[in-house]
Amino acid sequence: MSQAKPDSASPAPDKHRRHTGIRLGADLGTRMSLDVLTPEGTDEGRRVAAELIGLVHFEFLVLRLPWVPGLRTHLIPGNMVTVRFVAAGDLCGFQAEVLSHTAKPALIAFLRYPEVVEKLALRQHRRVQCALPVQVHSRRGDASGLIADLSRGGCRLVLDVRGQAELRKMTAGDQLILRSSFGADGLPQSVTCTVRAVELETSRIVLGIAFTEADQTFWKTLGAFLESCELLC
Repeated sequence: MSQAKPDSASPAPDKHRRHTGIRLGADLGTRMSLDVLTPEGTDEGRRVAAELIGLVHFEFLVLRLPWVPGLRTHLIPGNMVTVRFVAAGDLCGFQAEVLSHTAKPALIAFLRYPEVVEKLALRQHRRVQCALPVQVHSRRGDASGLIADLSRGGCRLVLDVRGQAELRKMTAGDQLILRSSFGADGLPQSVTCTVRAVELETSRIVLGIAFTEADQTFWKTLGAFLESCELLC
């Protein structure tokens, strides 16, 4: 059976994308940066940190800002700002109109919800959230668990390691074989993987995994599954 590497079978990622009329993919507490724009629409060079503390989708955002001398003079209704943040491996940015601001109990700005959000992929491969049952086989033992997110280059595994002292010794660089089903036919697919990151918890272990070797059927099935997920996102 022929073997192939992921880069030879998976398409190049779409690095830069423009989205209109979408829900902003940022949770409350997301750290952001805010750039003040001049009336001509260019960055003035004043950039401050911000925190998203509220939003009503498709209406407005609420940002908490630091006390920076002169910043309030730019938070006049109708002025424009540029906002940037990172979400799901993408650097996201948009321009927004200032609706109002308040100085008490903190400096808080209300911005109009953006019509267009631009995204630049920071990861080589875009990840999709999922919850796929998985079986893992390694020199340290076997385990079952879930694939928590998945991309063309790898995935994040959550494994139950209760009573398995050897599996709790998993380290970066370890090799393992992953078996899971994500095709329409329900047949399990196998891929050889390398552990890149390890997070050990009380009863489980979270592994960052890179796919290293599989047959062409695996790459084709994986690509079709991810494309269907991205269309639904």
